[in-house]
This record gives sequence, C-alpha cells and structure tokens, in this order.
Amino acid sequence: MNRDKFLSEIIGVPWSDRACSFDKTDCWGLVVLYYRHVKGIELHHVDGYESGADFLTCHEDVSTHWESVDHPVNDSMVTFYHGKKPVHVGILISPSKVLHSRGDNGTVRIDSLLAMMRIYSSVGYMVYA
Repeated sequence: MNRDKFLSEIIGVPWSDRACSFDKTDCWGLVVLYYRHVKGIELHHVDGYESGADFLTCHEDVSTHWESVDHPVNDSMVTFYHGKKPVHVGILISPSKVLHSRGDNGTVRIDSLLAMMRIYSSVGYMVYA
C-alpha cells in the first residue's frame, strides 16, 4: 500500500491500548501497521506487548531490533521521553511531521515534530535494523 493511501485510511482511527488494526490502534500498533503496509516489513513481535507489560519494558525489548540515529530520518520511529523514560512512539513521515496515536480518547493524527518536542522532555530517532 502506498503511504498516501495508508495515511488516508489510518488518520482518525481511535486509540486503544494494545490494539493494532485499522479499527483501533495504540502508538506501537501504529508503528507495526505502518511498517507492515507501507514498508512491507513485519516487525519483531514483542511478547510483553499483548500481555500488557508496561511501555518501558516493551520499548526496551523492541529497541534491540532498531538502531539509534542522531538526526531525524523519514520513516524512522520517533521515541518521546519524559526524563529518561520512553513514553510514546510515532513515525516521522517528513522532516517536520510525526504520525502517532495518542491515548485516552485520542486518535491517529499527524502533528508537527516541534509541537511534540514541546510536550516531551526529549526525543530519539531509530531506524529498523
């Protein structure tokens, strides 16, 4: 599926914890869907994700399959932090735009990277290894 079609189908999909579908998704589920449908890559399955492990544990497990990069790269996973604790992920779809799914009555949306950086204390970029 091309990226524009994916975006038209996923924007506005409701957030739901541990969900990964075009009906509902959380932030990690969105990353999985993007890589599956746009990049043609099945991401490594994280056992703790579906069983309800906390975000930090899941992020640490996932990170072993990704490589950190120092600067924003299109289609990279963007991790947002409070202090040193990762709390949210999204996909960088342009040098300045992030596709993400925000919780608690949120939906999949595109926001400015700069606006997101004002909400969180730091940001990191990772490409799938």
